Amino acid sequence: MCARDGDGQDQDQATETETVTEAETGAETDTGAETVTDTGTGTGTDTGTGTGTDTDRGTAPDAATETGRPAGPPFSLEVGSREHYQDPALYDFEYRRRRVDVNFYRALASEVGAEPILELGCGTGRLLIPLVRDGRRVVGVDRSVPMLEVARARLARTGRRARQAQLVRADFCALGLRARFQLVLCPFNTLQHVYAQADMAALLASVRSMLAPGGRFAFDLMNPDLSWLGRDPRKRWARTRFHHPETGEELIYSTNHVYDRVSQINYIHIFYESADTGRVREVRLAHRMYFPAELVALLELGGFRVVERLGDFGWGPLCSDSEQQIIIAAPRSAAP
Repeated sequence: MCARDGDGQDQDQATETETVTEAETGAETDTGAETVTDTGTGTGTDTGTGTGTDTDRGTAPDAATETGRPAGPPFSLEVGSREHYQDPALYDFEYRRRRVDVNFYRALASEVGAEPILELGCGTGRLLIPLVRDGRRVVGVDRSVPMLEVARARLARTGRRARQAQLVRADFCALGLRARFQLVLCPFNTLQHVYAQADMAALLASVRSMLAPGGRFAFDLMNPDLSWLGRDPRKRWARTRFHHPETGEELIYSTNHVYDRVSQINYIHIFYESADTGRVREVRLAHRMYFPAELVALLELGGFRVVERLGDFGWGPLCSDSEQQIIIAAPRSAAP
């Protein structure tokens, strides 16, 4: 499955509000269109109408057996690539202060001038809208209808600049766009929704086909932290109290996860507990963890060479304790 709705989740991501307790508690392209283009059916992750599953207080699913090992995948990868992105207002609220990556990619985009840019996993426009306001021409791709609807509304508020962007609903492993881009971006852990090696190979081939001569592919994902991945899945972590940005309901956020060391997929459970009723809504999220040497090998197999490999958005080098991996790659046939 090559799946992605919106951006990903930071390790130990909590809403940036009051903390309750700590862990032990629990180009050639016409970018003038404003409308969303749907490039087919059956490839999106917008199936279903819910934004998670409801449980009563204390009955959230326990993904571990008595030995602490998972009995099997806690949920499907389709679910894990969709549910986190079904509530755009809550999603934007949780990541509203994350700006350092946006500024990094804006700086990269400034190097290509008026050349068109492709963003894979544009979500609600967290990066796309600043790029448009900078005067860039951008094609944004995502599979989540709710996220794209918000992005389209935000784009409309940019006035005439909205003509500089186009939104496309598609599976970006098989885009097949005829346009060529000087810069392809895939921000905020989006590649971690590419779960299988065959899908990664398809994605890289797709990106290569859409890069203009001298073009670059830039993306970021988490640098796997083994101590974090090995946390007790029976506890809830990062408990945080906040109010839903639309309904005003007081909620308590918490999370846990089960890491499958064979598939390298982290199955994340995010819990939103009503402070008034104790009702819990569970949102499921699946991330494929890519280790640094593995990632370089996959890029090389896909016909890319690594131009830059960074450990933070301040251009610091990648090291063992880096939280992110930030990669700038180019087709291997391209000159350094």
